[in-house]
Parts: sequence; structure tokens; C-alpha cells
Amino acid sequence: AILNRLQSSRPHWQKKLVRKLIGGGNRFSWLKLVPATAALAAIVFAIVQGPALMSDFKVKQAQKEVAAAFVERRTTPMRLTSVDFAPYSPFPVVLGAENGRGVDEVPTSLHDASGAANKSLHAANADPRWLQIQGRALLWESTPSSLEKAEKDFEKARSRGLATSSLEIDLAASYFERDSRAEHPNLQRTLNLLSEVLSKPDLNKEDRASALFNLAIAYEKTQAWDLAVETWEKYLQVDPSSGWTNEARQHLKDAQAKISGKRQQSYSDPSFFLQQK
Repeated sequence: AILNRLQSSRPHWQKKLVRKLIGGGNRFSWLKLVPATAALAAIVFAIVQGPALMSDFKVKQAQKEVAAAFVERRTTPMRLTSVDFAPYSPFPVVLGAENGRGVDEVPTSLHDASGAANKSLHAANADPRWLQIQGRALLWESTPSSLEKAEKDFEKARSRGLATSSLEIDLAASYFERDSRAEHPNLQRTLNLLSEVLSKPDLNKEDRASALFNLAIAYEKTQAWDLAVETWEKYLQVDPSSGWTNEARQHLKDAQAKISGKRQQSYSDPSFFLQQK
């Protein structure tokens, strides 16, 4: 009750004191500089960091756009990092087709990402991530000439200092697509690179899952069914519940059936020897 009777307890007196301390005299005059200093700091930050932030935003936007194209149509059996599951839907093989895909076949998102990459790569000291984006766009097109260019873009990005497992997985996918179409397929480049990726102790879960998925696909292509089964089992331990899991389980089932079928076949059966050719 006594405190309530004091002059200092009255709201009017308290407001007057605050105005005096902040607005009058020089004791707290530095408080007036706070808004101006904050505004100046924001301007300096925008000048120094603004271009870098905008550049990073454009790269990430293009990465999302090219990933969306693979979701719209997955043109490779391989799994790329940061790409949601979609069923494998390759283009029909047309002999002598070297002119790329028609305008109607290319998703808008891929067209936008490729255009942004092409524009950005003309700048001095271009971010090597744009090479990976451009390489993925070419990988999606899936023609002999575009796959060759994709491989060169991925290798160029690596030579310019982009040392990510995601890039190496993309490069292995380009190796697979090119080498598996050769007259005498040899997937050793793919197998070696994916094995190198999987040997990294700090590999994150998504990159490990993608590398295992692709390694199993490569083993299947070489008909190394025992290794394919082993790799699919490892994959399902890493990724037991994503959108890619059902496809992996089907691959595992098919690979196990191949092994079982071989074991049941007799060496006296002529068809056994024909299948080994």
C-alpha cells in the first residue's frame, strides 16, 4: 500500500522518466543509433552476401527442377540422389536417333533447368554444380550423343572441385548407360566407381542407398546374380520403407529366382550351355 502511494509507482511518472533517459541528455544517446546501425548492417550484408545467396538459390531451384523431370519420367534404371521414386520408363530404342528428344517429350522443368545451367556456365568461375545439373538433363535425354556429353559434364565438374558422392553416383550412372549399350558391354567403370563411393566412411544414408541400388543393377546387367542378391539385401537394410523399396524387393526376388533356376538345371541339359553364351 505504501509503495502504491509513491510517485514513482504512477504510470505517468514512469513514462516521463523513460522519455527523459532516452530522448533527453546524452547519457543514453547511443540508443538512438541502434536502428540506424541495424539498417546499415542489413545493407552491408545484402551487398556482400546477396549475390552468393541468390546464386545458391538458383542452383537449388534448378536441382529441384531436373529432379522433377526424372519423377515425371525416369529414363534410367539407376537411382539418382535427391530424386523421388518413379517407375522406370525408358524411351523406345530407335536406330540412328541422334537428334535428342522432341519438344513435347521434354518436361518444362527440365527445359528450365537446362536453360539456367547453359546460361550460368557462360559466366567466369561458374559454379561446378551447374555442370552436374546440365549433365543430369543430358542423362535424362538418354540418346548416345547426350549420354556422351553427360559423362563429360560430370567429369568436368569433378575436375573443377565438386567432390560430392552425388556427383560420383551420377557419373557412374552415365558410365552404366553408355557401357551397357556397347556391342560388348563392360561395366567395370561403373562397378569400380560405385564401390569407391560405398567405401567412404562418412557417406550419408541417401547416398549409400543410391550407390547400393545402382551397384545391384550393374551386377544384374553382368548376370552376377550372387552379388546382385547380396547387394539388394544390403540395400533393403539401409532403405526398408521408401518409395524405392518395392522395386528393390522385386529385383531381389528375380535375382534369387535366377540363382535357383541355375541350380536346378542339369549340366546334361543342352539348354544350360546355350544360356551361358
